[in-house]
Amino acid sequence: MAKELYLHIGTEKTGSTALQAVSDINREALFKHGIFYPKTPGERNHVRLAVFAGDGPDTRNLRKVVGLVPDNAYKNFKAHFADELRAEIRDSKCSRIFLSNEHLSSRLISAREVARLAATLRPLADKVKVVVYLRPQSELFLSSYSTAIKAGRIKPLEPPTDILDPRYNYEKNLSLWADACDEANVIVRIYDRNILVGGDVVKDFFSIMGYEPGSDITIPTNVNSRLDYVALRFLQEFNRHVPLFVKEKVNPERGDVANALAKKSMASELGVPASTLREIAKLYEKSNAQVARRFLGRSDGKLFEDLKYLDRPDGEALTVEKAVEIAAHLWRWKQRQYSKAKREIAVLKGKMPPIRKPR
Repeated sequence: MAKELYLHIGTEKTGSTALQAVSDINREALFKHGIFYPKTPGERNHVRLAVFAGDGPDTRNLRKVVGLVPDNAYKNFKAHFADELRAEIRDSKCSRIFLSNEHLSSRLISAREVARLAATLRPLADKVKVVVYLRPQSELFLSSYSTAIKAGRIKPLEPPTDILDPRYNYEKNLSLWADACDEANVIVRIYDRNILVGGDVVKDFFSIMGYEPGSDITIPTNVNSRLDYVALRFLQEFNRHVPLFVKEKVNPERGDVANALAKKSMASELGVPASTLREIAKLYEKSNAQVARRFLGRSDGKLFEDLKYLDRPDGEALTVEKAVEIAAHLWRWKQRQYSKAKREIAVLKGKMPPIRKPR
């Protein structure tokens, strides 16, 4: 039995991609330090945890991502997942285990779903800790919209209006985990580089586990690309013609279009009125105060530092000329990929000398 298991549940847009990338790249190095990052829930992102525990419509797209839409495949997965995860963790013989998937905080919205996952993980360790990072809901809204477009969204920007929306109501969401895992085992951190250990989520999360990454740990940069306003508008129109899913499967024709656009993006922000951002903050002010008092022991009920909301004008318009310029960029990017793949195939066939990296 592992001594400690840490379950990182996000939230979304709080550095989860970076943590998962580091964990995947350094899996062997972490193992040498007695820290285990399993593969059963996913090679990099442990998305299968959410697929296993979720039973609502919010997990349908996740099933498509991991190829578990056919009911027979899904039922077989549900029947064997817990045993396979248990066996992998047992065989690792590591004293510290951790799992990471940001969808656990956004797609598991019922007590039954959260309890299902908690019951599965509880026998795997002496202690199970739930770690969550929170950021102001106004910032979450802005970042989430960009991510949604990269994931195929075509609808316009719509700010949250439901005070009980579990994606934005942190108190409602965390209460589910507190009930299932015990409130004392829910660790809440604020996503603010000024207060995170080492200034980032990766070092901060490992510090919770009592581990400080050494020189043998590789930390990549720019693992989650940002798109500027005009690139997002282009991608939003692109999504109408090349959707993310086709016949309940990930559309192979999309390729890596978001990352390709990011190579040209200048990262200007979405145009959102300051009044809209203030309304979002006001909507969740009371629930945030409850989180601050309940999970962080802050008697003043202050969860986040005061923010200044400024009107954000729209970026450069998506003109025909700009669209053609972006299309030309994508074409060149794809041709470089094609040429590289063609050369690598030739090397494998022994028809060309190996590619040498410049010194």
